[in-house]
Amino acid sequence: MAKVLAVDDEPQILTALARGLTRVGHEVIVSRNAHDGLAAAAAARPDVILLDLRLPDLDGIEVVHRLRTWTDVPILLLSGEGTEKARVAALDAGADDFVDKPFSMEELRARVGAALRRHAGKGADSVQGSGVGVSPGARPGARIVSGPLVIDLAARGVTVEGEPVRLTPTQWRLLETLVAHPGKLLTYRQIIAQVWSEQHGDESRDSLRVHLRSLRSKIDDDASAPRYIATEAGVGCRWIGDVA
Repeated sequence: MAKVLAVDDEPQILTALARGLTRVGHEVIVSRNAHDGLAAAAAARPDVILLDLRLPDLDGIEVVHRLRTWTDVPILLLSGEGTEKARVAALDAGADDFVDKPFSMEELRARVGAALRRHAGKGADSVQGSGVGVSPGARPGARIVSGPLVIDLAARGVTVEGEPVRLTPTQWRLLETLVAHPGKLLTYRQIIAQVWSEQHGDESRDSLRVHLRSLRSKIDDDASAPRYIATEAGVGCRWIGDVA
């Protein structure tokens, strides 16, 4: 299946990861600190990295920064007591997703599988900067059908139940950014960098919330039971609709 590198300072966590992921066919390499993990990543070239946010020798955010200088493999954060600010910083540094401790092995296997699928077919993503690049989820010319919602990227058109939906240019860029990275958690800062610019701050974050509410209303997506756009409170959003 895939080669997984797990970096965590808790032996019981590493044992559970090794057993649970080996059981479904993955090869698992374990490291108990950041420096060993970086060395193992360079030597073994894993397909996905599971990284504890709080390690004894290096901060997990610094590990993400170092990895992103030479590899774009998916990095999933294992977040225990890490603050929301730290998780956002790690995602902005280039991590792909996070899984809160304690986690179920079923959830972790699903997250690993989703990350591997996204990475397997993607194009030339950037490994630096905002961590947001071109994804196979929404190639130019694609027509995305997700239930009653149809997004025509070539024609820049949207319909719901066959009825055309009029989006503002900003709402279109927001939708385009989300569908380009299906299943990937994008931080507010990453989205703002794509929709507006990295120079915008709190004002754009407030604007983002307003545009997101309006976009949801137009595509008939209920924030309390989303079928297209899921929000991680205080962190960011992910596209959960189909991209078939």
